[in-house]
Amino acid sequence: MSLLAPVPAAGQSIEAPSHFYWADTLVAHIAPENNEYGSGTSYVSWAGVEGATEYRSRSLCASFVTHVIKRAYGLSTYDIAAWFGSTSPNAILYHDRIVAEDGFDEILTVDQIQAGDIIAIEYPPGTTASGHVAIAASAAVPRSGIYPLIAGTTQYALTVLDASTTGHGMTDTRRQSDGSWHPGVGRGDMRLYASNSTGAIVGYTWSPQAGSTYYSKQMRDIVIGRLTDSNAALPVP
Repeated sequence: MSLLAPVPAAGQSIEAPSHFYWADTLVAHIAPENNEYGSGTSYVSWAGVEGATEYRSRSLCASFVTHVIKRAYGLSTYDIAAWFGSTSPNAILYHDRIVAEDGFDEILTVDQIQAGDIIAIEYPPGTTASGHVAIAASAAVPRSGIYPLIAGTTQYALTVLDASTTGHGMTDTRRQSDGSWHPGVGRGDMRLYASNSTGAIVGYTWSPQAGSTYYSKQMRDIVIGRLTDSNAALPVP
């Protein structure tokens, strides 16, 4: 399989996987007018690649991640269908492949998270969306606990890259001057809760803000996976 090995961005660790590079580059350069959240015809393009002159995206959370993985590792639509059983896998399919460790190693403790890991959240039946998918942009960083406080846990901030209608917290790149959100791809911080005794992730909030709703794994199962070389061998820059 032909793999694309981009030169790391300035300041980027050479250990960072290629799909993180592509996602981060898009988020850093895309103009608001070219940044859409939506279904229908989904696309992501990078200026200077395959004739594109601008950074552009129209995607949902899962399709954004899929476009990035395809671009980074030269995967075709057929490759994605063979891997996920769908040409456009949703959040549940990402969640289930991570749990099955099909193309992923599941990351079970918060201290193991690295930039490029895939976060997949499965929402319960009856919810409008199947769930959410994002790309970790950093390690998880311990933070002082604020409301909602969950006994026996430590709170962590995790910077993510994703496509969404709303951002993650006050510093999210999609937050506009009037406090509203620009739907599309962006960078923001989620909050993870980990067991004090095991380090296992037991829940999350959408943002670091005190008013953000806490969801336990029993309510919305959050899993984290790291791509393995069974479906996308990581190239050496």
